[in-house]
Amino acid sequence: MFEPLLTQPKVIEVTEKTLFVVKLCDSVSDFSLLQAMGGHVAECIVIASEPNYMGVLVRIHPFLTLDILPAVAHSDNTLGRSSSIERCVGQGFRLFSALGASPAMCANLLRQGLSFEVSYLENGDIAFCPLFESKWQLVALENDLRLFGGPIEIRRAKSILARQLDLDVNSESLLLELSEIETVRNDLRHFVSDSSHARHRALVNEVSELDSQLLQKKQLISRYYHQAIERPNWQRAANHVENNDDLLRKLAYYQLLAPQELNTMVEQMFLDETQIV
Repeated sequence: MFEPLLTQPKVIEVTEKTLFVVKLCDSVSDFSLLQAMGGHVAECIVIASEPNYMGVLVRIHPFLTLDILPAVAHSDNTLGRSSSIERCVGQGFRLFSALGASPAMCANLLRQGLSFEVSYLENGDIAFCPLFESKWQLVALENDLRLFGGPIEIRRAKSILARQLDLDVNSESLLLELSEIETVRNDLRHFVSDSSHARHRALVNEVSELDSQLLQKKQLISRYYHQAIERPNWQRAANHVENNDDLLRKLAYYQLLAPQELNTMVEQMFLDETQIV
């Protein structure tokens, strides 16, 4: 339990099957989570395991809250969920966001609340069963290799580049993606400026290549972001939204009311433009 950003350890005493709900505070914005999601946001260690008493030592990020609720029946559909984990006394786990997952999606799930069920097993272990999507993961302490997978700046840059681009999200989510990319690029520049790293030519070349790829992805997202916030027509409000079905219906009405010769001319102009392109 070396993470300085987490709160002081708190002992949670459980006497029956219980639901732990980790949730983002309402007053915290999604942008505040960019730095926090670079590491784990919660940590649990089992300190007691008995049929009628379970003790768990918990630390969470100050932006989060932990609610203890009675366990309720839930769906058996585990599609897309993180796998459950079994822990004995002295063992624990950390809560990480999945590598390559969009920060907007991770923040949205965290705002809704990440729930995992805590129950006692016959072999004396405690089972932690996550009831959330695999964009968040419970990682056993002995399997936490993120600190040993190379510099965190390079790992974060690679995870952003490996992330699938989702352009159907709103403008705020696109801006969040841009902010994350710029933050990681700044971390890479500080990493290279360190004299101890500047001597490693291969490392500097890798950082330079990653920075170039991040810049290209930033330019692509910026283009879609500006298209999402710009005003398409000065005759309408800036927040006016019109879907494709409405546009197709309007076009059909224009075709019905316009003379046949005009429709033919429009079709011919469209074909000529297509052939030129």
